[in-house]
Amino acid sequence: MKALSLWQPHASAIELGLKPYETRPWATSYRGPLVIHAAKKQFKFDESYREYYMELAHRFREKHFPMYALDGTYGRALCIVDLVDCVPTASLRGRIGRTEFWGDFRDVGDDGKSRWAFKLENVRRLWPRPLVIGRQRFFEIHDALLKFEK
Repeated sequence: MKALSLWQPHASAIELGLKPYETRPWATSYRGPLVIHAAKKQFKFDESYREYYMELAHRFREKHFPMYALDGTYGRALCIVDLVDCVPTASLRGRIGRTEFWGDFRDVGDDGKSRWAFKLENVRRLWPRPLVIGRQRFFEIHDALLKFEK
């Protein structure tokens, strides 16, 4: 099955249904099931992300989820979602709420290329969460590793 690695806490936010869009500097024509993988390496965010994390922490507490999700589960497949659409980030302005804008929703990235938003639906949590080596862009995970939470 196709998989995509994300930095934490973005991967956990998708797992918990708090992040319906993942943004990338590339588009995809792929539609279908997609494993969300939490990257093993921890990313050091700068101060500009402070407001984002405060909002994310508030949303986790609001939904009564354990705080492990903010620290993250690293190097593991967390859930399967359905990738149902891929649209330019600019097309979402005014169509979705502020709390759904978690990620890089600029029209154009630092490289001068358009940014894209992958619409994710139908979250299915995995348990146990298999340890997986992530990759850049899409990569494959063997279906035998994936079990749904009961």
